[in-house]
Amino acid sequence: MNKLSHYLVGGAVRDELLGIPSADKDFVVVGSTVEEMISNGFMPVGRDFPVFLHPQTKEEYALARTERKTGRGHQGFSFYADPSVKLEEDLARRDLTINAIAKSIDGEFIDPFQGIVDLKNKVLRHVSDAFVEDPLRVLRVCRFTSTLDFNIHPETMRLMTQLVGTSGLNELSPERIWNEILKGLMGKKPSRMIDSLINCGALAAINSSLSHGVYESKNKKIIYKTLDLAAANNLSIETRVAIFCLLTEHNIENIIQRYIPNVFPRKNLSKGVLTQLRATKSQTQTSTLLSSHLDSILNAAELSNEQIVDLVMHLDGLRNPARFRKILDAASVINQTLNSRSYVHHVSILIASLDILKSIKLPDLADIGSTTDISQRVRYARIIALDKELPRK
Repeated sequence: MNKLSHYLVGGAVRDELLGIPSADKDFVVVGSTVEEMISNGFMPVGRDFPVFLHPQTKEEYALARTERKTGRGHQGFSFYADPSVKLEEDLARRDLTINAIAKSIDGEFIDPFQGIVDLKNKVLRHVSDAFVEDPLRVLRVCRFTSTLDFNIHPETMRLMTQLVGTSGLNELSPERIWNEILKGLMGKKPSRMIDSLINCGALAAINSSLSHGVYESKNKKIIYKTLDLAAANNLSIETRVAIFCLLTEHNIENIIQRYIPNVFPRKNLSKGVLTQLRATKSQTQTSTLLSSHLDSILNAAELSNEQIVDLVMHLDGLRNPARFRKILDAASVINQTLNSRSYVHHVSILIASLDILKSIKLPDLADIGSTTDISQRVRYARIIALDKELPRK
């Protein structure tokens, strides 16, 4: 192993320089061959180019390589891995200067594209014009604005806009698009990712319905602030996705303020967007339920106990209290954004109501014949329990 000339590369070097813990470490090996790697005990795992697992640490070691665009999509590249490929050539194929820094086993940083300067200046800048060969880089850069809270260099934004304008995102699978969005939503400033996606045209290209929420500046500010509050409060990914889906709404404040008390679900576009992006079932259900009942949730104090029971059941609170809580978490940060104390009361009523409904003992149903009769009897018992514990004016 000591004979192999190897360097730590990529995100691990970037994160070390930023003082961020990094679990994954990737290495590039210069001047070696597949046969030499195997003889040193490395296990080959790469299908398209030579990547190996270290025999003890299981960390990834890849032979230094260059690449050339040969077709569409992230697999449309040909790779050249050879002992003659230099470290700088391998670094040159990377997306951003901050990801094109290497560290030797002696602790020396090799930085041919001034990535350390860009780290200090908090700038996301492409390494070369070959940036446009991989459309996924558009989403990665937008994601980094959230996770690192960095700014995009104007020339890099120009290339990103160019890529989107030539329908480059159409080469990407929904799963790859969604994976980058999820990473950005879990960052510290999700609003920055959304803003970057808008500025390069990618948000509308992903799904035009996601642009509804940014047409009006006040509505956009509400969504942005709510997303960032969810990040600051370390809320679950399901909650953040549900808030992200509010981008399909033209006027959130109007939905809440002009509410006429009922518990019928609102029509919304969340499910269609998340189905297209191949979101998980849990993410889709949480988002759809929030969008469908946001007005009812943030007007719960205006509902009768009969309507409260129906709303809790619509939200599937008794069968899935964890998801119910995630929905209310989203509603709570929307409340913080709107800066209205009354909404806190609405959410607290629903939390208290679920606790009551979970604790009641239902009447003996053995002598009831039909399923309809059973459902009506159970519903009535729940309403009586709320009337007793939470009497309404």
